[in-house]
Amino acid sequence: MNHIGVAMGRKRLVQKRLDSGELVAPFGDMALKCHQRYYITTLPGRQWPKIEAFIGWLQEQVK
Repeated sequence: MNHIGVAMGRKRLVQKRLDSGELVAPFGDMALKCHQRYYITTLPGRQWPKIEAFIGWLQEQVK
């Protein structure tokens, strides 16, 4: 975190950082319901170590 900026995100992805004080919720516990999904796609048969590392990290964050 660079201590600058504003972001919107899923609470379960940022809860640890909210709890630690790294992030703050400027509008309290306000939440919006969103039923969208996000997908990561890559070309079949290609190895993408950085993308695979990112996917692994992201999966750990949402557990």
